[in-house]
Amino acid sequence: MQTPSENCKALDREAAMELLGIDRQSLETLIVLFSKELGEWTDFFTTVVGGDTNTIKSKAHRLKSDAANVGAMRVSRAAAALEAACVRDADAVEPCRAALVSALWELHEELV
Repeated sequence: MQTPSENCKALDREAAMELLGIDRQSLETLIVLFSKELGEWTDFFTTVVGGDTNTIKSKAHRLKSDAANVGAMRVSRAAAALEAACVRDADAVEPCRAALVSALWELHEELV
């Protein structure tokens, strides 16, 4: 029986299993848990326009790791870029935030 995320092109299962040293079944459990939080991540980064960069940086840092753990590498990379922008380049925060929201929506459409 296929899991809901089995055909999700936005997830790199092999990378996630290698990163965490876990089997496919354990990864699928993590994906289900991550999927339950995906709406909250999407809502936060959609509505945080012009928000406190320290909060944005902190949330982006956590999302970067959580996304990598389930193989959502595009989301992880976008979160990493946003985190870096919060530290180094205030002008890049908004474009990086928008790119992250796009990646989150793409993942959301495939998983939920």
